[in-house]
Amino acid sequence: MRKVDIALLALVVSGAAARAQQPSAAQARVHLHGELLVSPAWLAARLQSPDVVVIQVGRSDAAYRSGHIPGARFLPLSAVATTIRDIPNEFPEPAQLAATFRDLGVGGRARIVLYGDDAGLLAARAWVALDLLGQSGRTALLDGGLVRWTAEHRSLDTTVASAAPRPFPARWQNSRIVTAEWVRAHLGDSAVVFVDARAPEQYAGEEPPCPPDRPSCAQIAPERRGHLPGATSLYWMHALVSPDDPVLRPVSALRDTLWRPTGADRPAARTVVVYCRTGMQASHDYFVARYLGYRDVRLYDGSFIEWAALTPADHPVERGAR
Repeated sequence: MRKVDIALLALVVSGAAARAQQPSAAQARVHLHGELLVSPAWLAARLQSPDVVVIQVGRSDAAYRSGHIPGARFLPLSAVATTIRDIPNEFPEPAQLAATFRDLGVGGRARIVLYGDDAGLLAARAWVALDLLGQSGRTALLDGGLVRWTAEHRSLDTTVASAAPRPFPARWQNSRIVTAEWVRAHLGDSAVVFVDARAPEQYAGEEPPCPPDRPSCAQIAPERRGHLPGATSLYWMHALVSPDDPVLRPVSALRDTLWRPTGADRPAARTVVVYCRTGMQASHDYFVARYLGYRDVRLYDGSFIEWAALTPADHPVERGAR
């Protein structure tokens, strides 16, 4: 081979290697926030630290009183998911949310660790609440929650923890929540990716969005089943290893298997909007998207229950899988 050919080949190879080392435009827009997730071992080593506040989220305090992580304080789900204008599981007003964490004695500097008495949905909802209040940078989920904690034979306590109220520095992030009007205005916008966190059968319109005995479903006609136009399906439980072992799947699986197919990594994509039935399941997708580093993640809290009850002409619905 001639010297000029060898030099040219070397130049091509080195250029390809340099390009391989450079992140894509999509990768440059995201950065893993590993600090948003902590392991049971990490937490166990810091249970006595005054700089760590542990909070258990539950629908009632029954599970909490029967055994919780030592020192954990209890946060009722109703504090971060209430009924507003007949739509269940909405966030309360910002001032009320901030008062909740003030009264828990969280303060303004401690590291906050959240877990629930379920597979992770309740803790994710509380994490989103803290993100909306501008405090997610110091807040993490306990990977695997109470299920993994007990599976590792770590200690539990039945003592009800309490703390005096402390000033809580809330900074409301209004842009993180979108309305039906915002959604309608951005349908078909190539910069916005809509992600549906419900089970695939509900996304496709094969099942009603919720049990028919729920008041919020009574007003939804069968032809209004389905999903937002252009939305992709990412059932929140697919982010877990399994319901019995509810730790998050490896980052590579979360990014490549789950999130990349939604279109969130497309060069044109700038905003990720998650929704579900009432905003609860979407809270977990929201957390995972923020954990993976997508910067502009938003929640449609009214979600499909609100959308499907609005005028069909202005609020269209699609059916079937994508």
